[in-house]
Amino acid sequence: MSSSSTSISSISKILLGNIGILDSYGAKEWRLRVVTVVSAVVFLGIKKTIGDKRKIDWDALANAIITGIGSLICMYLDYDAAEYLTGVSEPLGTISCNGPLTSLHRILPAIIQGYAICDIINGFHLGPAFLAHGIATLSFSMIFNELGASQLITHALVMEGSTVFLAISFADFLTPTMKLIIQALFASSFFICRIVLFPYLFYGVATTMYSDLGDCFPRFCFYAIVVAGLFFNLLNTYWFFKLIKKIKKSLAGESVQLKDD
Repeated sequence: MSSSSTSISSISKILLGNIGILDSYGAKEWRLRVVTVVSAVVFLGIKKTIGDKRKIDWDALANAIITGIGSLICMYLDYDAAEYLTGVSEPLGTISCNGPLTSLHRILPAIIQGYAICDIINGFHLGPAFLAHGIATLSFSMIFNELGASQLITHALVMEGSTVFLAISFADFLTPTMKLIIQALFASSFFICRIVLFPYLFYGVATTMYSDLGDCFPRFCFYAIVVAGLFFNLLNTYWFFKLIKKIKKSLAGESVQLKDD
């Protein structure tokens, strides 16, 4: 541990303790391809057996809880514990050959790769933008997982945080007031996760890679990060403007569906 940061918060200690449970099962050495396959089987199993029971998108909800909230945990640890654990701040530590800060940083992109199969299936009936999202998620996560650079895209999974609220927004047990609250939480979390946090994190990783990539990863990783970042930023902006239009229609008393393309 580094002397440059002598302490971490109690929250980080709790989070690291829970990640330590993963490590006790060998998470640091898990093969990412195996994690991807197991994740795909689990998510497809949820989709097949539970589907949208009670009008909840259960596979999307499971993925959002694991990868979206998991990414937020990784972000917090990068901010609060990186220098304490390695002596180097993030994202510089990851990019300068230190490897993933924790095993959670390493395996989350493999989990999202497994879920991308469900994302593509959903895209066939939700519209071309959703289908493009699924294909891009599968493609970029596969690239970085196969290159052993999965930790470079862990922060991007913060986008999935808003999906927690979207997945439950039409649950049949919600009252009209509860649905309104959930939809408001979705809109606000979409703005925070996809319009504010993701571009900020993308810029930080891309600029750090441009100046400090060295020999840790092939230069191709930098270009892949740039292309992926631009694609998802454009898609998120497109969806955000559609979301604003839907909110305006809703306030005007028109019936809207958050998921239509």
